[in-house]
Amino acid sequence: MASLGLLQYKSASDMHVEEQAAAQQMAAEEERRRQLMESSLGAHIRRSWESAKVAKQEVEYRLLDCLRRRKGEYSPDKLAAIRKEGGAEIYMMITATKCRAAGAWIRDIMMPANEQPWGLQPTPVADVPDEYVMPVFQQLQQQAMQAQQEGQQVDMAALIEQAREQVRQLAQEKAEEAAERHEDTIADQLAEGGWSEAFEQFVDDFVTYPTGFVRAPILRRVPTLEWLEGWQPVKTTTIRPEFERVSPFDMYPSPDATSIDDGAFIIERARFTRMQLNQLIGVPSFNEEAIRRVLEQYGQGGLRDWLWTDGERAELEGRGHEWLTHGETIDGLIYSGGAQGVTLLQWGINPDEIEDPLAEYEIEAILIGQHVIRVRINRDPLERRPYHKASYQPVPGSFWGQAIPELMADIQDVCNATARSLVNNLAISSGPQVEVYEERLQPNEDPTNIYPWKIWRTKDGNVTGNNAAVRFFQPSSNAAELLSVYDAFEKRADDATNIPRYTYGNENVGGAGNTASGLSMLMESANKGIKDAIRHIDRGVMRRVIEALWLYNMQYSDDPSIKGDCNVVARGSSAMLIREQTNMLRQQFLQLTANDIDMGIVGMEGRRKLLDSAAEKLDMPGLIPTQEQMEQNLAQQQQAQQAQLEAQQQLEQAKAQAEVAVKQAQAQKYGADAAETQADTQIAQQMAPLDAQHLLAEIAKLIAETQRAQHDRTTVESPIANPQQSGRPRPVGNAQVPARGLSNLPGTMPRYAGTGP
Repeated sequence: MASLGLLQYKSASDMHVEEQAAAQQMAAEEERRRQLMESSLGAHIRRSWESAKVAKQEVEYRLLDCLRRRKGEYSPDKLAAIRKEGGAEIYMMITATKCRAAGAWIRDIMMPANEQPWGLQPTPVADVPDEYVMPVFQQLQQQAMQAQQEGQQVDMAALIEQAREQVRQLAQEKAEEAAERHEDTIADQLAEGGWSEAFEQFVDDFVTYPTGFVRAPILRRVPTLEWLEGWQPVKTTTIRPEFERVSPFDMYPSPDATSIDDGAFIIERARFTRMQLNQLIGVPSFNEEAIRRVLEQYGQGGLRDWLWTDGERAELEGRGHEWLTHGETIDGLIYSGGAQGVTLLQWGINPDEIEDPLAEYEIEAILIGQHVIRVRINRDPLERRPYHKASYQPVPGSFWGQAIPELMADIQDVCNATARSLVNNLAISSGPQVEVYEERLQPNEDPTNIYPWKIWRTKDGNVTGNNAAVRFFQPSSNAAELLSVYDAFEKRADDATNIPRYTYGNENVGGAGNTASGLSMLMESANKGIKDAIRHIDRGVMRRVIEALWLYNMQYSDDPSIKGDCNVVARGSSAMLIREQTNMLRQQFLQLTANDIDMGIVGMEGRRKLLDSAAEKLDMPGLIPTQEQMEQNLAQQQQAQQAQLEAQQQLEQAKAQAEVAVKQAQAQKYGADAAETQADTQIAQQMAPLDAQHLLAEIAKLIAETQRAQHDRTTVESPIANPQQSGRPRPVGNAQVPARGLSNLPGTMPRYAGTGP
């Protein structure tokens, strides 16, 4: 710094040095504040986790016991006692069968092929945005002004009531449209975020452990593809909600918690990979610098914070090799809990987010080692934590419920003991046992070498009386009694779990189950038990997850068409079971109404609805045409029938005309034949006298010529006629003898003596 009298000035280099010093000071202050925040917040999370671990110690034993029973394995202490006593180590898998049956039953109801166990319904009085209300009121104003200009009296009360009704109808229509679009959006988010896999795993936990957990939604940056012109792929990233099942072993509620949201905190022990941590870079509310420090410190070799349950848990879950190695994963703690505004300010939260320092705020934080990679105030408008739980059998006032292995623990133990006794008894009583009086055997006799027709060499005993050297006896068999005890307790498992054997295909039902109607009544009764379990899933998991997605979309979605006032409806517990029963009754109804009388009552439209509903339940949507398609098909059929009728009528008409023409032609032909016949007759009649006369003339001419020739011949032969020489009789008088062959000619007239031609 230089001075000119009272005037001082700084060079550019001096100003640069001061700026660097100020920047370093600010960076140092920021680092100090960050370290203070991490140290104080990290210490708070560590203290909370330690208290939660102590409170959960008893639950850890229960979790391990449930897992063993599901896997069909004895505890180490029990197995050691069994081996000490000797005998069979058999484990009857009754618990595993019940858990699998319950899980399959629940998944079949909650995960149908063509339906959703949830939905969005518009509220009875839906909120209407201003962009929908203003056009209605503008139209109302224009109508009033036009009426006044025309000199008409305006009833403002009626117009206002009309406008209100229009707004109400418009609001309801918009809310229904928004609800339908929002359902499609949520369904797409569930499919892309891995909800099906997470829910299937949750169901297994639900039937196995005292409580099952799901975490949702989890915002992650995931890689995606975008297609440019010419279908060229370009790799990009997007932030989307995802869903995960959380193991009950990794959940640590506060000691005072009875639910997810009422306790002071809840902590999840999470395990991150390097890829997962890299995907969190750039996600809002995550500290990029802290994540990079974690990767730098624990990226090679990982970070494992082993608990006393991890070894046996890994063995039971089929990951026995994991606890022997360090691995590459990084353990962290995800903290969700309340904190006072003053504490948040001390932790370094932005003061702009703290409206009241004395108020209680819900925060989310992630601690890995000594680094807090995330801390933010919960953005959920209802301040609910991103975890959801349900128990097969809740326990009022307790965070943890009861699972199927716990409900039938005593029954499983009795069945195991009975089965072990049965196997041991069958082994002992399978053959005779031998008692040997070794003092009476010769030294070279081996009592263990037994074979047919063996000769035993014995000697007298030293005691009074000679006992048999070898004696066989048969142990008694108690198989029948043990089997009856086993069957009795196995049946008790149905009552303890509300999962009867006939629900998963066991044929040995007996009683009412031997008939179809009786089995239907039993199934309806069994549905009541599983219905309660599904209701717990609806309240604790399904409704909360869908509401969380709905709130997320309402806050952050860029699509205004899906935003509307809706209520989330979970339909797994009631509607699903009712639909199963309704489907069976619908099939019966279809069979009963398949007659002309009932069809006349139900009608085509009613029948179409029944068939469409039945086809949808059979996973054949679109098989039955809609009402519009039916009307079109009916119109086409009527047109075709009309055209066919017209064509048939034309054909019959043409046929009739052809027949008439044929008959006319025949008549004409008959007339012509008759005329021809009549003409021929007339001609014959006219020609008959002429023919007769001509014939007589010809005959007369012929006779004359014959006589002339005969006369000429006679004259030549005998010039002097001597009638006596011929030897023939002479004709009487002037009669002449006709020539041969002419006496029988038609038309020839008989000749008589004395007559001529």
